[in-house]
Amino acid sequence: MIEINRNGVIVKSYENTPNGVDCFVTTKAGGYSEGCFSSMNMAVYTDDDPKKVIKNTELLKSSYGLNNLATLLQVHGNIVHEVTSENYADVLFREGDGLFTTESNMALGILTADCYNLFLVGEKGIAALHCGHKSVSADIMSEGVRMFEKHGDFPIYAGIGPGISVANYEVSDELAIQFAGICEKGVTKVGERYHLSLRTVIEENLKAKGITNIEHLDACSFDDDSLYSYRRDSGKTGRMIGVIVRKSSV
Repeated sequence: MIEINRNGVIVKSYENTPNGVDCFVTTKAGGYSEGCFSSMNMAVYTDDDPKKVIKNTELLKSSYGLNNLATLLQVHGNIVHEVTSENYADVLFREGDGLFTTESNMALGILTADCYNLFLVGEKGIAALHCGHKSVSADIMSEGVRMFEKHGDFPIYAGIGPGISVANYEVSDELAIQFAGICEKGVTKVGERYHLSLRTVIEENLKAKGITNIEHLDACSFDDDSLYSYRRDSGKTGRMIGVIVRKSSV
């Protein structure tokens, strides 16, 4: 993991993405938001001043050379949208939890504050998926891979995280039982309570699909004060954005 600072906007970047692909996650640092949203909140659907969120977005785009930045109204489901230069405006803020494109310079963004972002890279396409427990149990990863297969492609790289760690993610017995049926390795018992490792569930799912070139941003959103955490901050918080883009060679 590398930390990059451009114009005060600090991001955590993956080190081993395929050539030509940039992939990073923002931190709290560098923006205009105040109070519990300080300062680089990227989500307009919070109680933050939307004008400040727009300023944060424009600052991120100018600092990191992003011409377009596609985002969604995330609903914890498994819908993945393909984005092109023709449908970009229509896809923007549509309901869904995954984005896919084969176009260069089309940045894809996923908002998180404990959930994981998952980035996939193929020879032709890239994808960004929102992986909270609801989307993972709805098998959003299979939907993401299907988008690659539609284009005769398959992911050769995956980047996971950051997100809430197993130590800080206590879950109900019902959710633990559900995920034990999906990935037993992802569920542990601490005393009388169950904890869930979404990171483990995501990684094991990828490996089962034949995707083994996996890189982690190993930060825990709950423990790392530079990141937003919905659970730590009792819902009064902002959102990071995870961004992936294949830069044009010209």
